[in-house]
Amino acid sequence: MRKINELLSKCKAVPFSSPKEGGNFYKVMTQKFKLPNGEVIVREFLRKKPSAVIVSVTTEGKVVCIIQPISLSSEGSLIEVPAGYAENDVDLAQTATRELMEETGYVPGRINYLGKHYQDPGSIKEPVNVFIAFDCKRKHEQKLDPDEFIFTLEIPISDIKTLMDCNEIKDANTYIALAKARLANYI
Repeated sequence: MRKINELLSKCKAVPFSSPKEGGNFYKVMTQKFKLPNGEVIVREFLRKKPSAVIVSVTTEGKVVCIIQPISLSSEGSLIEVPAGYAENDVDLAQTATRELMEETGYVPGRINYLGKHYQDPGSIKEPVNVFIAFDCKRKHEQKLDPDEFIFTLEIPISDIKTLMDCNEIKDANTYIALAKARLANYI
């Protein structure tokens, strides 16, 4: 552990610069890094709003997943769990609950925080926060934006491991969120 801490302390980031170009969800930024050999390099990274993903388990023991046709993956659409960005500095548990309700129409009985992870720490600064929701019930229709098309699936918990093992779950945030839920013995 000492060696890890030594290595981590040798690589320091310098305060980030002003945005190079704007965006709604992301801003491309630059940051200087001082390397252990003393050289200073400049790297680009994406700055984004705080985000949350939510693994949602129904009262019947199924995981609520979505498919939306806007994936930039080479495969096209992917199986995902609901996710989204915080609005107006809202608590991330509220963000997760709001995204679940908007994207699927499901309402959780309760939610727990499972931790956070970094999608790509070499190019994205903010972490993704992971939640799990229990006793989810569909209580209303989806509340999608005019340009959103999201299809909802209920996948039996027993099939989640199989989908993960045979590489049918390809979205990193979904895979990590489901793995965290499995490690905590929630699914």
